[in-house]
Amino acid sequence: MSKKVVLFLLCFSWAVFYAFPDVFIIANPDTELSSLEKKEIRDIFTGKRTRWNGSGKITIAILENLDVHKEFLLEFVRKTPSQFRNYWRRKVFTGEGKLPKSFGSEAELIDFVAGTKGAVGYISSPAKKPVKVIEIKDDREGDG
Repeated sequence: MSKKVVLFLLCFSWAVFYAFPDVFIIANPDTELSSLEKKEIRDIFTGKRTRWNGSGKITIAILENLDVHKEFLLEFVRKTPSQFRNYWRRKVFTGEGKLPKSFGSEAELIDFVAGTKGAVGYISSPAKKPVKVIEIKDDREGDG
């Protein structure tokens, strides 16, 4: 195999791996939604969407300083951890929002989401009950 082909395959496999990180969106089991588009996830985690389809209030739960936090922010929110932190600090300072609930472990985040009506968060592996795993739909699905 030529060096160009090997280089292409390495770059392609890295791009595929990076484009589909292991991030799972979870919600309180009472949440009626079963899927969200990436734009909807971004709107939720940036505080632009604050209610579940006009009904209950959304409570955001995030992880602190874990690899999945960085992966989630880059893939869905399109911000680095420091950009995300500064974004929310501005929202709080201007009275436009409250800081998301922050957790040091996935187990703590899962417990919070499971016990808090309207809560949503993310983890690095599929969660067993008592939370609902939300299907992530690509924004381009359905475009034809």
